[in-house]
Amino acid sequence: MSNVTRRDAMRAVGMGLGSILAVGAGQAANAADAKDDLANPAMVQGAEAWKYQTIDPKKVADEAYENYSVGRCMHTTFKAIVANVAEALREKDPLAAQQIAAFPFHMMRYGGSGANGFGTLCGAVNGAMAAIGLFVSDSNTRKALCNEIGWYYERTLLPVYKPANAQDEQGYPQTIANSLLCHISSGKWAALAQVKTSSPERTERCSRLSADLARKTAELLNQNFAALNSADVAPVVSLKRTEPTATCVACHDKSGSNADMIGTSSCSECHPDHDVHHSER
Repeated sequence: MSNVTRRDAMRAVGMGLGSILAVGAGQAANAADAKDDLANPAMVQGAEAWKYQTIDPKKVADEAYENYSVGRCMHTTFKAIVANVAEALREKDPLAAQQIAAFPFHMMRYGGSGANGFGTLCGAVNGAMAAIGLFVSDSNTRKALCNEIGWYYERTLLPVYKPANAQDEQGYPQTIANSLLCHISSGKWAALAQVKTSSPERTERCSRLSADLARKTAELLNQNFAALNSADVAPVVSLKRTEPTATCVACHDKSGSNADMIGTSSCSECHPDHDVHHSER
């Protein structure tokens, strides 16, 4: 025979109703949160990009250099750009600034040493392109800006940045990476500097390189922002592929006769036999 009393039964019903109401309240709160997300003031109206405001490239570079040790190349390059946008928006749009500043920057720490130590895409390039993707929604503009970053890294004598406390550095090594790979870029610089890649000198080099990429990205984003707001400012126009890359892709990219590769980066660093290969065709 059951020992459940009328009072026990009523208590069980009440607990069940309470659970249902609690679940309903939670779902309503989640729905409200979702609605708030759709009205995110950090977002540009009608697009997926976040709001942008002109930033100081020198300040961005200085912060990228100074904070390199916190999360290394990708983290410091990305955060220096995004945090400065938040600061620039603080008076004009404080809520948007607050949301941008709350970005989970720690996620960018994976990019160090060419993505978790794999020696692939340089973290400074990775962080720079991620920042461009955050603030630029138009695909053609985003591609143009990212091309500029990639080819700047490949073709420029770097690092250029000099910290305020730097001594006379006429002999400080600079290299043209001719590649976006951390493995090649860092190795080539270390060989010229006659140091190990694990040395503090190589760490200093990458700190400066991160500053260079953060500054360049800030300049490009400023130029793009100005072009959107003034007919007198020219938009960013991508550089063209240089030889031998242009010749390589004529056959090997998706529109060529071979169509067996994907890439825009310089070919010759990994394929030094290009001239022989081409002459045999």
